[in-house]
Amino acid sequence: MKIVSDYIKEYEFKIPPKEIIYGDEEPLKLSNEFSFYHNKNMFRKELNRLQNLFLRYLKTSLVAAGIRDSYLKEIYSENLLIIIFTDNKIIKETNQIIEANSDVEAKLLSKCFYLESSTKFMLLLAKDMKGLNSGIDTMEEIFTQTFKDYLRQKKFDDYIKICPFKMISCAKSS
Repeated sequence: MKIVSDYIKEYEFKIPPKEIIYGDEEPLKLSNEFSFYHNKNMFRKELNRLQNLFLRYLKTSLVAAGIRDSYLKEIYSENLLIIIFTDNKIIKETNQIIEANSDVEAKLLSKCFYLESSTKFMLLLAKDMKGLNSGIDTMEEIFTQTFKDYLRQKKFDDYIKICPFKMISCAKSS
């Protein structure tokens, strides 16, 4: 784990991603305005792990809410399992965010996921539950490393920051 300039610049993973590219843009700065938005109730309970992680480290509970139909094209809702971690302003741009990743969506295979962190959001896309669960595992690793580093630094007047990256990976074959 490289730590430079007060936030983690590269994460360590139990299962290394198939592909990861780190960006040099501004990091995602977490705020109490953030929520986990999802497009299917069938995996809503899967978000409990992430919500509990925030509760454990930050003593705050985050909301997990459905993405409004008006914020999401039907084709995306039908073909993708989506989690977007952002605030209630950025969630309105979900279609544009996914459209910016349409090349990735076309490449997503069964059991695989795409995970992106930017200045405004963290986006997880998958085609099936195996890919989604693997993506949630990866999000959990990223949040855990970030929270531990934040608490280690003891700069509590600063934001918790997640470096920008784009990753494609797949669930471990069983």
